[in-house]
Amino acid sequence: MKLTRRRITVLLNALYDEGITDITVEHPSEEIGELLRVDIEDMDEATVRFTSNREDFTQACADIDRKYGPPASHDIPDPNSYVWACLAGGLLNIGNRAELNDFLDRFGSPNLNAGHPPVVAGFDTNLMPWRIWSVLGLDGGYSPYRGEWPIVNGFTLATGVRDELDWDHKHNNTRPLEKAFGDEFDRFLGQPTASNREGRLGEIHYRQLRDLQYADEIECDTGDDEIVDGYDRYQRSGRKDVLLFSNDRNFVERARSHTIRAHHVDFPREFPRKTTGSWTAIRDTLYMLTILFGVIKIPKATLYGVWSGKTGKDWHDEAIDVECRSPRIEPNLKRDTAILDQFHS
Repeated sequence: MKLTRRRITVLLNALYDEGITDITVEHPSEEIGELLRVDIEDMDEATVRFTSNREDFTQACADIDRKYGPPASHDIPDPNSYVWACLAGGLLNIGNRAELNDFLDRFGSPNLNAGHPPVVAGFDTNLMPWRIWSVLGLDGGYSPYRGEWPIVNGFTLATGVRDELDWDHKHNNTRPLEKAFGDEFDRFLGQPTASNREGRLGEIHYRQLRDLQYADEIECDTGDDEIVDGYDRYQRSGRKDVLLFSNDRNFVERARSHTIRAHHVDFPREFPRKTTGSWTAIRDTLYMLTILFGVIKIPKATLYGVWSGKTGKDWHDEAIDVECRSPRIEPNLKRDTAILDQFHS
């Protein structure tokens, strides 16, 4: 059955109700195996242990490449993407968080009533898959109770960024994947490979900002020079200040040469041995890992980020497909989702 990202907590509840509070998150392949382990016994704060560190994962990827080669080796996300998915989910923090906080304190939160120009945030392509606006806390609005202005008044999106996210290579033969990783991968036919799944995440997040937030879209070509030029034209003509973010230091320096206020976002490079997170962070991390790896296994259920026949609407809705391996879990899932459907109807 399909679950949207926001409803993955229903699955966590179903496991909790069955007394399953120690959740292992695994890739089906023997080489990769367990990724992390989550203890959800405390419903306010879950404990997460990263059982596969970056070095172990990098070695597993090398073993897969040596043993199977492509396309199997191309269907595993690279180590950076694995770490950054946990950042996007809310389990890890940005490496230079203090610097970015200072940058936002200095240039964000304009007082429009005092005549300050609006401030909008823009992003380089390398940040779009990782929901960086949410990680930075840029999606909050004005709070009349606290008297706080939003950090930014909206977003500006460059079409060159959107076009660089158009990675559309798909699997046309799943047998090598099934041989390398298991029968679960027979459902990947016609669906994006690993790097293309990452690109598709970025594309979906771009559209979410465009359609669900206040955002201006600016026309430009692909490439760093063209994208920076687009942001520069927007800032000069729109009477709005742009704050630009990228994981690429050269991109940041290029933007600063155009007098755009830009800052580098330093992604984490490694996992801690242990951390804590809310159920919302566990939910979002499970979603990110399910999309990036294509399929992951947890107790009593297999989660598919892609499956033959996954539609554009499924991507838009941030849906995964849950295959229950226990007859006791699925009825609880259907019951709880039906209650939610009735509540939101």
